[in-house]
Amino acid sequence: MEEYKFKVRSSELRVGSSKTKYSWLRTTNSELKTNYSELRTHHSELFARQSGFTFIEVILVLMIIGILSAILIPRLGILTTPDSSLNGAAYIIGSDIRYAQEYAMANRASKSVIFTSGSSAYTFNPTSGLDPSGKLPSNITISNNFTITFNSLGEPTTGGGGSVMVSNGVQTKTIGVVNYTGKVNIS
Repeated sequence: MEEYKFKVRSSELRVGSSKTKYSWLRTTNSELKTNYSELRTHHSELFARQSGFTFIEVILVLMIIGILSAILIPRLGILTTPDSSLNGAAYIIGSDIRYAQEYAMANRASKSVIFTSGSSAYTFNPTSGLDPSGKLPSNITISNNFTITFNSLGEPTTGGGGSVMVSNGVQTKTIGVVNYTGKVNIS
């Protein structure tokens, strides 16, 4: 005769014998009586802290890494090339030409942008406190003299159909202004 014993915390529970095939089902109440307090577990044992990170901890770490990389990469010069500063200068000039066009339309007055060959800066005429700085990155220079003037309708009256070129000593970008519309193209 074989008995099955189960340990429930510190007390034993006997569940019948193996005389017949289903003898373990024939247990008496006295055999199954246990102290309920022994079967209960404290909630802290059920929900014990699992090892790992919470979602908020992961998000905070990613935010810190993002902020640090946004600050350090430009300062260390990682991933910046002379080509990127040339492209940036071309887009700055294009944006400033558009600014001059919009200024002329908004104030119903003509506005000019004057580029001087060999310089790394350009000027606006007439000047305004709202004008951009007109400064290019240190290694970028203007390759030709060019003046673009917009009237109060935003049309180029001088320099329409022309272009200004900027260079980093190796490559050159051309910023063109379409005649009649003043649309800026960068190539």
